Amino acid sequence: MITPTLFRLAFAGIRSRGLTSILAIALAAAASATIVLALEVGATTADPWRRTFEAAHGAHVLADVETLEQADTIAGMPGVELRADPVAVTLATLSIEGRTTRVILLGLDHAPAVNAPVQTEGTGPVDGGAVLERSLARVLGLEPGMSLDLSTPAGKLAVSVSGTAISPAQPRYPRSNPGVIWVTRSDFEQIQPDRASWHWQQALRLTDATVAPQFADAAAAQFPPGTVFVASWQNHRELAMQEAQPIQLVLVVYTLLLLFVSMAITAILTGARVSSQYREIGLLKAIGLTPMQVNLIFVFEALALGVAGVVLGFIPGALLAPRLTAAASESLLGSPTVNANPMHMLVAGIIILPLIAGSAFATARRATRGSTLQAIRAGSPLPQATSRLGRLIWQAAWLPIAVTVGLKDLLSRRSRAAWLMCAIIVTGAALVVTFCVQAALGDRPPGQPSDFPGELLTLILSLDAILAVISLSTLIALSILSIRERIRDLGVLSTVGLTPTQIALSATGAHVALAFVASIVAVPAGIALFLLLYTVASGEGASGPVVAPWWWLLSLPLAIALATAIAVSLPARLAARIAPSDAVRYE
Repeated sequence: MITPTLFRLAFAGIRSRGLTSILAIALAAAASATIVLALEVGATTADPWRRTFEAAHGAHVLADVETLEQADTIAGMPGVELRADPVAVTLATLSIEGRTTRVILLGLDHAPAVNAPVQTEGTGPVDGGAVLERSLARVLGLEPGMSLDLSTPAGKLAVSVSGTAISPAQPRYPRSNPGVIWVTRSDFEQIQPDRASWHWQQALRLTDATVAPQFADAAAAQFPPGTVFVASWQNHRELAMQEAQPIQLVLVVYTLLLLFVSMAITAILTGARVSSQYREIGLLKAIGLTPMQVNLIFVFEALALGVAGVVLGFIPGALLAPRLTAAASESLLGSPTVNANPMHMLVAGIIILPLIAGSAFATARRATRGSTLQAIRAGSPLPQATSRLGRLIWQAAWLPIAVTVGLKDLLSRRSRAAWLMCAIIVTGAALVVTFCVQAALGDRPPGQPSDFPGELLTLILSLDAILAVISLSTLIALSILSIRERIRDLGVLSTVGLTPTQIALSATGAHVALAFVASIVAVPAGIALFLLLYTVASGEGASGPVVAPWWWLLSLPLAIALATAIAVSLPARLAARIAPSDAVRYE
């Protein structure tokens, strides 16, 4: 019978604290949504790629070779079911209105039997008319009927855009650069009359598609290294799936940030609840509950809110995943699809719930160590000894007395202040990363296309907003809880001469000072996080990263301090209105 009683006590606590309960659910939901998104985005492009592969009668193996003899050798290997005629390939320059872009030019005699371009707009290649890969056309702003020049050192031809097409072997431009253009064989010969510069593309279908990687390795091994490049259909599918990699990287980072913030805020809210119910904890221990059972009340409450958040977060996570990979649809047939795998919700729960439960248990365990008699008598935990920082603040003559009193009280609850600072540092670091990303995007040379999906920047900004709202909501909830704990002290301060303005300043100024210090620490932390992300995403050989301008970074501590002041000001003003006679009698 003890366990049902513990559950009833836990759920009673949830109902009596609406704001903090909603905040805890929102935290778990945000973390759950990012985990589900990270798991779902990789699967959303699977169906569109499969449809594109089927429509193109895609190649199980695609070989880029230097000579027709090499193409014949690969096509003659055992296991080949169908071969297309080799397609001539060369590098060319696309010119339009003074802009130039390197492209891969393919010359077609007829529609290939394997790996044919899938028409999406207009007509196929005709003499004087080129078909552009769809994502290339969109980035360059080209539509059917528009004119352009295609040239090589040996030839040049003015053509019009006859249509657009996609291919399962060609990822989205400019993520895959150069882009692809299909022309007729006669136009190809005019643009590149030097046959010594031609390469060939050989597309094959195998009797057993599952052995394509082994076939590709065996084919490449027959020739000197660097002369023949052979890719399987699995390689092409993986390239299409890589569209989700930057999104997954961002989601993994923000998931870790949200999990850390969740732990911090769970510890803050649990500690505040323990403090406000210290006498009730003593009574529960007096009637026979062990310290472990009392701790479990807080753990069950945190878990119940966490489960609700995990379930709620699964829904937007599954629904938003296709929208985040919408850019991939430019090079695929159809739009990314909703996967909504329930196992992803289970994975989110396995990650989130133990962290929340552990944070709640550790916080409650520290606060329930005192004796039963002490808890019943005191009504609240005994304040911790003033830290060295608290003593220095108390001795700082340059601080207003109201701010000094507020800071001393805030820092007397060291764990709460430390967790709050950590939450603000994490939020500020995420904002610094966003500043650096925007600075890097703005640093591109004019006219250079970006492979950074617009949906990814929207995702980053949205996650920043979620972190900011959660942190500000925590500040509001924490300031309300702190004021409740200090009502009697505030009444005494009012009695000895502090004005309502000074009382409000004691609450507002302390939180603003703490947030300002945390935001200063957040700036180098955010820069370090951005550099780490840049290194992971760009790999070796990438150009140096662009960090946000110093005036952007300087504005962050000021903005966080201002937002903190606004968030805390309303509870502080309400506290200042409490009559001293009511405050000193408050229980």
